[in-house]
Amino acid sequence: MAGTLQELIKQSKFESPQQKAYINLYYTYYHFHNLHSQLLKPYDILPQHYNILKIVKGKYPEPVTPGHILDVMLDKKRDLTRLVDKLVSMKFLERCQSKENKRFVHISLTPKGYELTLKMESEMKTLLLHHLNDEESELLSTLLDKMR
Repeated sequence: MAGTLQELIKQSKFESPQQKAYINLYYTYYHFHNLHSQLLKPYDILPQHYNILKIVKGKYPEPVTPGHILDVMLDKKRDLTRLVDKLVSMKFLERCQSKENKRFVHISLTPKGYELTLKMESEMKTLLLHHLNDEESELLSTLLDKMR
């Protein structure tokens, strides 16, 4: 993805700098989303699956509840049950009933899921913004926070 937004989308004028920034944000999102998806393809999982594995790993070795996953998921539009079902069927996650309250389900990483998550985290480092220094990365993060 080399070049300016204008060159990449073959548009020389924008209604405003804000419109240009907004389109650039979307263009950049899809660029990184596609790279992310390509890295995950060999594992037969979607970015949403990876997000769930990272969330569960963040509490490892403690289990998490589906509610916790939903609270922090990046893409809240997806069906969590279906996403978790696939990861359970692939033996990356396991479901257990809570010992304290049988109505609650806990989700935890299996050893296979933990190892896979470590491997994918290592591969994902290639997507990091290495061409930005720490100060630029902090500024970008601050600007994105301000946009939201």
